[in-house]
Amino acid sequence: MNEHFEKAFQKVLRFEGKYSDDEDDYGGKTKYGISKSVARKNGYQGDMKALSLNQAKEIYYQNYWINLNYHEIEHIDIAIECFEQAVNIGPKRATSNLQRAYNLLATEEITVDGIVGPNTLSGVNNSPYIFELLQLLNILQGERYISICEADNSQKKFIRGWLKRTLL
Repeated sequence: MNEHFEKAFQKVLRFEGKYSDDEDDYGGKTKYGISKSVARKNGYQGDMKALSLNQAKEIYYQNYWINLNYHEIEHIDIAIECFEQAVNIGPKRATSNLQRAYNLLATEEITVDGIVGPNTLSGVNNSPYIFELLQLLNILQGERYISICEADNSQKKFIRGWLKRTLL
């Protein structure tokens, strides 16, 4: 694990640092932002309350940082933002947000497929609009939170916490 991942992990812990079992939370039982279903897919079979910080860190490192190719994004703030979004709104949506944001700034668009592949990496890593890209990522994240709350009133209780994630 490298310094960039450590920064990303620490950012996530600011929002996801405890055990949660809210009946209205779509993620169900979670600890450090790891849902029970994600934990099970990664071999953890114990009680979610007992998930250790190191176990959560390993799941995040392998399944979010490495497997999603966020470690290949050269601009650390963009990589960290994608990682944080992947934890909260899902990997495919987070990466699609990156691609959508890039396309809003680029003259030549990339495919929005939710995969950080060679075209996404080339475009993002060579973009001169890093601050604007970061702004758009946060706007798209906020847009997602709004749509969740508009579709399901039970989710409104989470909006203030979610909005903390959209600050630059």
